[in-house]
Amino acid sequence: MTDIRSADSLWSAADVWIKKPHVVNKRLCGVTETEYRDVDTAGLIQILSSLLGTSIKNSDIYMFLHADIVDKELETAGRWCVGVRTIIPKVNKAGECLYKEVIIKDIVGHAVTFIPFEETGVGQVTVKSSNFYQIQLQLKSEEWLLSLHAMTPEQWCSDGVAYPKLSWLRTKLLPKLSRWAMKSRTSEFKSTLSLIPVEKYSILYQQLKEKYKELVKVWPEVTDPEKFVFEDVAIATYLLVLWGEERAEKGTTTKQSFVDLGCGNGLLVHILNNEGHPGKGMDIRKRKIWDMYGPGTHLERKVVLPKRNVSVRLSEKGFICGKPMGCSVTNTTEPRGPRTGQEALLERPEVAGRLVEGQEFEK
Repeated sequence: MTDIRSADSLWSAADVWIKKPHVVNKRLCGVTETEYRDVDTAGLIQILSSLLGTSIKNSDIYMFLHADIVDKELETAGRWCVGVRTIIPKVNKAGECLYKEVIIKDIVGHAVTFIPFEETGVGQVTVKSSNFYQIQLQLKSEEWLLSLHAMTPEQWCSDGVAYPKLSWLRTKLLPKLSRWAMKSRTSEFKSTLSLIPVEKYSILYQQLKEKYKELVKVWPEVTDPEKFVFEDVAIATYLLVLWGEERAEKGTTTKQSFVDLGCGNGLLVHILNNEGHPGKGMDIRKRKIWDMYGPGTHLERKVVLPKRNVSVRLSEKGFICGKPMGCSVTNTTEPRGPRTGQEALLERPEVAGRLVEGQEFEK
């Protein structure tokens, strides 16, 4: 039973790195993945040859995968689980190629191998043979450990984004994988980005960041301008993509309305109003920056409490923006730790909530 539990823990930990690398590598926005397939060794070779444009049966890749170790029973059922992920950096430069990796899970060898390659817009593939690496679970009696192997460590090249340094994989990633494997609770790594197309999010985030970056220079509040500006840009990006997908699904062009309860500096309201969404923000006190937004940004100094039979009623089509705390709905303006940009989304999955019909609030 020890071996089975340990192997399951490996796959749980590896899946966090495969599906949510931005949890560790803060320079990434996320990934997209193809459907994974269970194949035997012959099927694996065929897939790799198709993706990478070369036969690998007798190559170094084949040996690195230890594909010569054959378990006849598992070969029939499918020894390998294979898929492809596309890595999306936070900063995407126009005209850049796509950064991709073939992900190969070895059910027999308790290992997951990453084979990076780059693909241009016309489908030209360049295999990054210098950066093949593998994470393996080694079982010894009642003990187990995770090890990292690079096929050609002396040739390893890094850009610090899609290709981290080998030393980073060893000293940062591997210890985290070990902790995740011991906990074996992937539910701790919930991602709101799974609800929206990551590519659209990444592109829009860069556009809005460029559009509103000047606010950092004129920020009149005592709070950290970079933290608050780029965090709210990230939240606004998420909402705009989410709402855009909802409109497309329903076949409507009418933009969703909203109210931000406890809006603080009001920047989220300012961005959403500017991007065409009707709505307003409310807070117990006015901030200095409110006067800088102009008449197109709708902010009110008001106390709002959730109770029945009260005077403020919102449409069933509206959204509440803010972070629930207890029975109230608020978005605190107190410092919330060293979070900037898209990292805020990982910790605020409740940032958008659909109002139920007839819900009311007291002012």
